[in-house]
Amino acid sequence: MTTTSRAARIAGLFVALFAACFSATRAEAQTQYFPPIPISPDNLPDNTANWFVPYVQYQYTYDNDVFRVPTAQKYPAVATLIPPGTSVADHINTGTVGIDGHWVASQQSIDYDFELDENRYLQNSDLNNTSGLAKATWNWSLATDFTGALGGSYSRNLTGFTDSLSFVRDIIDRQEYFANGRYQVGPHLAVYGGIDDTETKNSAFVDRFNDLSYQSGKAGVELATSQQNTFGFQYTYDHGQYRNPVTEPTLNGVVYNPDFADNTLSALFKYAPTDKTSLTGDVGYLRRDYPNDPDHSDLGAFSGDVWHLKGLWQPTDKTSLQVTASRDLLAYLYAASDYFVQTGVSLSPVWVQTDKLTWVLVVSWYEQSYIGAGGGTLGPNGVPVAARHDTVTSQQAGLQYTPIRALVLTFTYRHELRNSSNAELGYNDGIANAGVKFKF
Repeated sequence: MTTTSRAARIAGLFVALFAACFSATRAEAQTQYFPPIPISPDNLPDNTANWFVPYVQYQYTYDNDVFRVPTAQKYPAVATLIPPGTSVADHINTGTVGIDGHWVASQQSIDYDFELDENRYLQNSDLNNTSGLAKATWNWSLATDFTGALGGSYSRNLTGFTDSLSFVRDIIDRQEYFANGRYQVGPHLAVYGGIDDTETKNSAFVDRFNDLSYQSGKAGVELATSQQNTFGFQYTYDHGQYRNPVTEPTLNGVVYNPDFADNTLSALFKYAPTDKTSLTGDVGYLRRDYPNDPDHSDLGAFSGDVWHLKGLWQPTDKTSLQVTASRDLLAYLYAASDYFVQTGVSLSPVWVQTDKLTWVLVVSWYEQSYIGAGGGTLGPNGVPVAARHDTVTSQQAGLQYTPIRALVLTFTYRHELRNSSNAELGYNDGIANAGVKFKF
């Protein structure tokens, strides 16, 4: 195998596993219960040709703690929070129809995806919902030196229950529009920039204070010291505005305006010492302010280092070990007004046994220190919440079997444990998932 093809295999595995984990903006941290299993390089689509792939899919899920509530041993009062007739554990059946497509015209290409899911809960039928995704991206190119992407997406999903202590259905709608460009000044120097506008809306009245309008912009410069190694600098500005804040939002008992602005300056690098190892990352300094609250501009503000490191080691053509470590300021998408500093690490060995069978393990550990949390309540019962510090650990095992190119079988089990300084917010969850996908 040549160095070029081996590097391509490494890149394919790396991108497939970590794209979902790092695609969220800094304001949003989606819990990835089932990160995508890497596609064997032999089954990757050819992006130099047109393709149109309709598919149908069925997925069965068993979740032993749908609402992410603590056990009675950890929090005896939990029984008073659960409405009569509510089952904490449930079986979920999901049927899906979708389309993946890629269209090429000269130096331009368009990627488009559409998916519609019907989700049915066996015990908690009031959670039944229709979810989905629609996305289109124009990958544009002017000559060979000026390239970029322009696109948008819409998604609709049932929100999580991790921080809500609520047992009502809340559907979150998300719209995103983005544009970015990159200009290759010379063989070693490039400049780039991008903008992003996102709107999220919660359907449940009690959660509408989390409706968020989020804008982000970035600009950077990159210097290539070789074909595989680069470093550069990037400035990012983020602004978040809550469309329906509670009448008098409080933090530590003080009324404040939750709209925020982030300024981040980062150094970025890519380093591949051998054809079997690679390291990418960024190290920066972030400052969060509340510009619409001049009387309490420092309330809940944050200033500090943020960083993300991703490493890959591929000892053989069939095996790899992927490691990520990070420190960031985040919030769950369904609780966007409750920010925390998250520091942790994730390890994932991958074994592509054959072009038909891939095995994956994921082990992660994260600490979450909430910014200024305290003096508030959660859920319709008004459970008091003191200052918070959580530790979240998870272990996941999965396999993907492709007996023929048109048929994909996936099996995954995930265990997640959260210990919190607030006993009512801890949980011990296990999720089993089995899916079958047929591509026409």
